[in-house]
Amino acid sequence: MNTRTETPNAAALAVPAKLIASLKGHTAEVISLAFSPDRCLLASASSDESVRVWDIVSSKPGERSVLRKPGDRFHAFAFAPNSRTLAVGSGSLTGSVWLYDVTDATPQEVGTLRGARGSINTLHYSPDGKQVAGAGEDRTLRVWEPVRGLVCDSRSQLLGHTQPVRALAFSPDGSNAATAARDATVRVWTLGRIRSTERAVLSHGGEVNALAYTPDGKTLATAGQDGSIRFWDLTAIKPTVRTELKAHTGAVRSILIAPKTDTLVSIGDDLRVRNWDFRNGNQVREWEVPGRAATRVAFTLDGRYMAKGTADGTVELFRVAEKRS
Repeated sequence: MNTRTETPNAAALAVPAKLIASLKGHTAEVISLAFSPDRCLLASASSDESVRVWDIVSSKPGERSVLRKPGDRFHAFAFAPNSRTLAVGSGSLTGSVWLYDVTDATPQEVGTLRGARGSINTLHYSPDGKQVAGAGEDRTLRVWEPVRGLVCDSRSQLLGHTQPVRALAFSPDGSNAATAARDATVRVWTLGRIRSTERAVLSHGGEVNALAYTPDGKTLATAGQDGSIRFWDLTAIKPTVRTELKAHTGAVRSILIAPKTDTLVSIGDDLRVRNWDFRNGNQVREWEVPGRAATRVAFTLDGRYMAKGTADGTVELFRVAEKRS
């Protein structure tokens, strides 16, 4: 295993991230954030039991719509690849996932995914948009094939974790998925139309907060409470750690691998956004995010912009990279 520990001289000095907008409307802690793939919308969920959809492509970013579900509350969500549909997971015992068409300024509910028992902690669309995967407090990965206008049951229910699931990711071709739970394990699943199975169990050495596949689907990156990022070789019969990156002070909260690049973007409790060349493990750029601690963070698909939620409900937008070629 190759371990890389970066020092201040290993990459260019950190530069301040540029604040683009400060979005106000929530009245309590921000608990979830997601950008639309086309980078036009940002969704935020709060403990005030609302989801706000923000228009961030205009010269003056601002609130576009507010979603509420009487008698329930929202938790995790994910945009479809076409940026038109937003899947929103319940934060209560109902375990429902609601689908909203956000094409217009007034979102329309267009479907429901059911079957989970308890709060949905993480949601993702498959790259082709035909599957939605969700997991949470019931420790089960569920995969749905949503049909517009219908209430749908899950196609697959995958058990194995012994604690709530906190993160998941689809492989680039949608044939595999990975989940991370508070039991300090990552499980890799093979997804089939008829039968889905557990392929491997990975032990990161502590709780894992974020997952990301490389564009070829052959490597899985895991990041967690111990401040490290590990790259697992999934081509081996028993996946092993190929490279380990250490630079963040405190937990790593989010990672992203920008499509068609060799760049992994990470942010930790230290509010440093780091760009890594995951082929050789070198850190190439670093940005310092000013202000208060983050309750949640999210990156645009290209890793160029970042949203930071705070305890008072403010959502801040930062530019954290130059334009990628």
